[in-house]
Amino acid sequence: MIDNPMRTDDRLAELLLLWEARWEHGEDVTAAQLCADQPDLVEPLQQKIDRLKKMAWMTEEDADDDTTNTTPDPLIGTTLLNRYRLEAVVGEGGFGTVYRAFDLELQRSVAVKVARPGRITQAGSGLLEEAQRAAKLRHPGIVAVHDVGQDNGALFIVTDYIEGSNLAELIATDRPTPWEAVRLVADIADALHHAHGEGFIHRDIKPANILIDRQGRPLLTDFGLAADAEQMARGVGTTSGTLAYMAPEQLIGEAQLLGNATDIYALGVVLYELLTGRLPFQGRTPTALREQTLFRQPVHPRSLNNAIPEEVEAVCLRCLAKHPADRFPSAAALAVALRSLATKKRWPLPMRLLGLGFALLGVFGAGVVLGMVLSSPTSRTQPMIEMAHEDGVLNFNGDNRILTPVVSFSPCTLEAWVRTAGDSRDQFIVGSDVPNFYGIGLAVNNNFPTAETIRGGFHIEKVVPPGKWTHLAAVFGPEETTLFMDGKKIGVGPPTQPPTRKTRFVIGNVGEDHNKMYFRGKVRSIRISAGERYKDDFTPDETFTKDGDDAPAKAILVYGGGVDGDVVTDLSGAGNHGTWQRSPGPHQPDK
Repeated sequence: MIDNPMRTDDRLAELLLLWEARWEHGEDVTAAQLCADQPDLVEPLQQKIDRLKKMAWMTEEDADDDTTNTTPDPLIGTTLLNRYRLEAVVGEGGFGTVYRAFDLELQRSVAVKVARPGRITQAGSGLLEEAQRAAKLRHPGIVAVHDVGQDNGALFIVTDYIEGSNLAELIATDRPTPWEAVRLVADIADALHHAHGEGFIHRDIKPANILIDRQGRPLLTDFGLAADAEQMARGVGTTSGTLAYMAPEQLIGEAQLLGNATDIYALGVVLYELLTGRLPFQGRTPTALREQTLFRQPVHPRSLNNAIPEEVEAVCLRCLAKHPADRFPSAAALAVALRSLATKKRWPLPMRLLGLGFALLGVFGAGVVLGMVLSSPTSRTQPMIEMAHEDGVLNFNGDNRILTPVVSFSPCTLEAWVRTAGDSRDQFIVGSDVPNFYGIGLAVNNNFPTAETIRGGFHIEKVVPPGKWTHLAAVFGPEETTLFMDGKKIGVGPPTQPPTRKTRFVIGNVGEDHNKMYFRGKVRSIRISAGERYKDDFTPDETFTKDGDDAPAKAILVYGGGVDGDVVTDLSGAGNHGTWQRSPGPHQPDK
């Protein structure tokens, strides 16, 4: 007989995984068969097996993955309770389908979630009662529930209709910087703390259930399906959730351990995903994912993105502790911890306003070298860029750029010494946009080195370390386009065809006719060269200079001499002096 409670729990978890592995292969073994040598574990194991069979994630994939069904939704155009006219499907999940609807009584758009028939059968009137209770939740970070009801057997919940996107879409398309992630999760934690204070446990915190409105504010949704602490203690609702975001105690149905900390674990998974772009556990099957969640430690976020501050990583990992008692004692405590870090560690003003986002400046055109060294202005004209405290450094504030006389061409090599600050937005070091196509350019996209060619762009998932001088180079050739970081080849992309229309290279912007994707940060030196300067790994020049006549790839533009008023001197000898400019039109902030 096992008398150590911890060993008993571990053994039950192992047996449950063994049962699940055999279940996936079509074999439904009993607890008695698995516990032949430990009869005292038969009853608790069977209880866990029974719960596991009912878990939503074991049947949810079949419900959500049907992409072949093209039959029109029969509910579109119908009106529930003579009030809510369903207009379009805006989402689907394990509970049911979400529609954009029009409230005929109040003359406004709302969201209506209609439960799948199976859900009603499983939960009966319980779901309706829970939604009615959740309608009492009022917090600016929670999507309000306005109404619940049934119409011809259809159970539905009516909530605010939020125009915008959700956090899952944001992670996929424009992942926030670490400090933006801190702000988002702190705001979500505030909303979660309010719900916990009202006796609700969400049970399904995940990016898809966090909406982002047009002002960038996060709002928690799906509280209509939340359970209260008393229900959780009785084992009611312990099996709801999405596998990748479920806490260990939730996976094995330990009702006595379920509570607020279960939601904090899920929010920790969300923070991990915001910081790294991936989930903490990467199991390819449900069984593998469960095993990792129960017994493995996640890869440290900083090993995936060294732009993450150590203190933020520590907060994230504490949320992901295996035992609930080792996590934050409340969602409020989590919010306080995150905001405390932001106050102590973050720059006094947002980096995008200070122009501290440092990106690479590459100039596209006939082989150009830009090695920019600013001197005190000698002209009565105030330069568009202020002298940095370090010699030979240019500051870009996100609204200024250097227009060069060099027109785009290939093959060419663009390279720059830059220092970034972790800003996740698309930022062009050098760009020469071609109408109706793309262009030739060097950029930083979500902190990854990026090259843009005439037909499109590509990036290499190797983080440019913020706060450190880094040499970036893009070699645009007829066979392939190659990216280098600190002299090491990090990846290749498609070849670069010569542009059909000549447009001038712009330093610090995507192109001459665009008011977006501006560079923010510091640049020590920039060079544009004619030809493919690098084929293999190399040692980067600390400063860029004029090339000799016999150079295989010749620099045609080097900025490193100085600034006279708004003129930036070209040191290559080709006379390609640049001009500082502010945005030529109303500046459109980068998205």
